[in-house]
Amino acid sequence: MYRWKLSSHEPCSSTCTTGVATTYALCVRYDGIEVDDSYCDSLTRPEPVHEFCEGRECQARWETSSWSECSRTCGEGHQYRIVRCWKMISPGFDSSVYNEMCESADLYRPAQRKICKNPVCGPQWEMSEWSECTAKCAERVTVTREVRCSKEEWLCDEKTKPPSEKDCVGAPCDRQWSISDWGPCSGPCGQGRMIRHVYCKSSDGRIMPESQCNSQAKPLAIHPCGAKQCSPYWLAQDWERCNTTCGRGTKTRVVVCAGIVNGKVQMSDAQDCDAAQQPIDETTCFERPCFKWFSTSWSECTKTCGVGVRTRDVKCYQDKEIIRGCDPLLKPVAKQTCDLEECPTPAPDDACQDQLGTNCVLAIKVNLCSHWYYSKACCRSCTTAHS
Repeated sequence: MYRWKLSSHEPCSSTCTTGVATTYALCVRYDGIEVDDSYCDSLTRPEPVHEFCEGRECQARWETSSWSECSRTCGEGHQYRIVRCWKMISPGFDSSVYNEMCESADLYRPAQRKICKNPVCGPQWEMSEWSECTAKCAERVTVTREVRCSKEEWLCDEKTKPPSEKDCVGAPCDRQWSISDWGPCSGPCGQGRMIRHVYCKSSDGRIMPESQCNSQAKPLAIHPCGAKQCSPYWLAQDWERCNTTCGRGTKTRVVVCAGIVNGKVQMSDAQDCDAAQQPIDETTCFERPCFKWFSTSWSECTKTCGVGVRTRDVKCYQDKEIIRGCDPLLKPVAKQTCDLEECPTPAPDDACQDQLGTNCVLAIKVNLCSHWYYSKACCRSCTTAHS
């Protein structure tokens, strides 16, 4: 004599938050011994019974993104990744939480940075940034940069040496000087000064670097003032930029002899002003120390199709010594994406599976597949959705 008997509940499907406990039908003999299901009538087999079950509160845990590319293409560099604290808030709803929740549970925090070792850096060409293009309207001039070998010069292949000169063309000829209204007079005749702002603008009203306008035609920014009739006196305009971007150089300014006749400014010859009072029109200037960024050529793209990354070494030099003094705001980019032709559809990956307990249907519905966590936790569903 054989009959069906409901088993005790299976373990809860979730160790935390709400899960499902299931009971199954077992075929037993008259004395209660479990036997093969074939001895019982399959038509009378009871359906499995599913009941909700409460697990304990889910513990917070650390989750990591994939490691970044190595920061250097040769020698020793670093790789980085994002480390965040996550917690299952409710069934199918996994969320990032404050790091303190993981730290208070004394969980080991995975490293955010690690050393990566590449082949030793061999001799390679390193280039500084291009010099500023000083070409005037529609003019063509040459800009330069330093190109040197990271080791002894003879160790680098002369055939692969990047160019150290290239042509540059001046700005369009629509650049014009623009002036503001005059400010108030600062004092009596012989001492007073009125100041206005002078800008270089394009035809659409954008302010451009002053080098793109004709310096010979620049209006004066400082005029004499104080009375309707005023004998000539010296007026010094603002200093121009230093003629070097680093180290010691010189800067100049326009100094004029000007007076006022019948309320109008009138330029006079230098001999009409007191020579002993004439301000200097040139002086030395010192910009930041001559530290320069040098960069190598770009590496090959990390992918042969799709979107990859290419990198280059960027170093700060003073003469031939590597230092830390360069302006970080002027640092050339060391990594950029390379967008190649689209990759063919990949074959299914057996290791790409959805994590148990993650609501991947919802993740796809609200477009979370681009998020680094859900792209891993819902790998199979996201891959299928995008194919």
